[in-house]
Amino acid sequence: MFVRTKEKTNGKTSVQIVESHRNADKVSQKIVRHVGQAVTEMEVEELKRLAQKIIVEMKNQRSPVLPCFSPEDIYGAKVCPQVIDDKVDIAGLREEQRIVEGIGEVFGRLYEDLGLAKALGNTQKDASWNEILKACVLARIANPVSKYRTASMLEQDYGVRIALEKIYRMMDRLIEHERQIKDTIAASTLGLFEGRLDVAFFDVTTLFFESVNEDELRAFGFSKDCKFKETQVVLALVTTTDGLPITYRLFPGNIYEGHTLISMVEDIRKVYEVGNVLLVADRAMFSMDNLEAMDASGIKYIVASRLKQLPNQLRKEILESEDFAPTVVEDEFHWVKEFSYNQRRLVVSYSSKRAKKDASDRSRLIERLLKKVKDGKVKIKDVIPNYGTKKYLALRDKEAFVDESKIEKDALWDGLHGVLSNTDELTPTQIISRYRGLWSIEESFRISKHDLKMRPIYHWTPERIRSHILICFIAYALVRQSMYRITRQYEPMSFEKIRNELLHAQASILVDTATNRKYILPSKTTPVQKKLYHIFGLKRSEVPRPMT
Repeated sequence: MFVRTKEKTNGKTSVQIVESHRNADKVSQKIVRHVGQAVTEMEVEELKRLAQKIIVEMKNQRSPVLPCFSPEDIYGAKVCPQVIDDKVDIAGLREEQRIVEGIGEVFGRLYEDLGLAKALGNTQKDASWNEILKACVLARIANPVSKYRTASMLEQDYGVRIALEKIYRMMDRLIEHERQIKDTIAASTLGLFEGRLDVAFFDVTTLFFESVNEDELRAFGFSKDCKFKETQVVLALVTTTDGLPITYRLFPGNIYEGHTLISMVEDIRKVYEVGNVLLVADRAMFSMDNLEAMDASGIKYIVASRLKQLPNQLRKEILESEDFAPTVVEDEFHWVKEFSYNQRRLVVSYSSKRAKKDASDRSRLIERLLKKVKDGKVKIKDVIPNYGTKKYLALRDKEAFVDESKIEKDALWDGLHGVLSNTDELTPTQIISRYRGLWSIEESFRISKHDLKMRPIYHWTPERIRSHILICFIAYALVRQSMYRITRQYEPMSFEKIRNELLHAQASILVDTATNRKYILPSKTTPVQKKLYHIFGLKRSEVPRPMT
């Protein structure tokens, strides 16, 4: 950075702080800050000396800062708590910068509460790395973008430089503390329930890359995002009924999701005594290997079953049974009956709401299939990628035809759903109710993948990939903790609304052009913002105050 003077058409001389950037063979200059305008040579020299002082302060700035940090973090000055008592010429005030205070103050407090302030170590040398990690996590919550864009945004919009390479170096250190950080987050979750949980949910999702290169972690596989042309990884997650994170594990992208549960049993054991938890999972985990592994580990479970893949005799018994009992599950009417399968409880339920949905889904698939029919035949290559429509076809003489009998047999199962369990402590109605809570982990994936933009992943080494997921996991833990506390003390609130409210808790940094004194002018605090601050033990001042 250097000082540049520029003659204006009004006869004044502008003093600027400028930085050179090289792009290939071209060198361009970008104005970092306008220092001011002067008329006389003496005034120009004074502004140039001021510019040199600013450059030194900017170069000596050690810690990265975010627009969501407090004003004193950005400007390196202490904020005076007293009200402005000197006379200020309003006409001479100019807004130098506008910053977001809400995200940094609220989520920054929560970050400290969860015991993450020293996640990368407790020594003085670790302090700067801890600040970089915190900055990346808060940036993920405030405005989730790539690491390159995060570094560029801070420098371009806020005059604060944090080298991209320094972020990457922090990520290399971060992976060494993965287990410790996951344990800290698990402990913070269990602390809300005094270390005991009744129910935990397990599910998996896929995270894709904008890449076709494979390695030990990135691989092609079945994509839940329908990104079959890109490589991916598989993320397995365990949460509470409220979506609070317990633990997670990353798997290669080509692993079958049903095989992830056995590997997760070890992680689940480390978090709490397995005898105290009831694990709930979807039908992808319905395999004898998974069930036997959980039985051997003493884990109680509720797993959705694939009714159409059960033994013929049991399927016939389910379809021909006429003694289903009426019950109400979470304000919805059901018919329920319990069967036995391999010495486990199989609870089958029927609801008219589910029957209508099954019939509607099938009609949509058949309509899609009929569009591919020509002269009563279907080209196999047109339906190979789509199992949903392929299951209604029959092969004759190497040609495919729509099989009406398969459609009729499929319709017999409309409205029926089954779950398998090894627990004796719950009634059939309670088992169904526990399973229906699985929607909370699906919401967790939506928050992680959409609101926090966990994917696409732009990193390509296994260590950086794992560090990226860990940063997102920390951000997700903060988000879920905030939602949980707000729901318990105020009212249910989506993360989108929480973030929007806190992003609008802003402050303007004003400078008096006559004296160069700076002042903070907070924005008006809304009732919702005031409540959010109160929930986290904070109080936001709306009084303008000087910076010294």
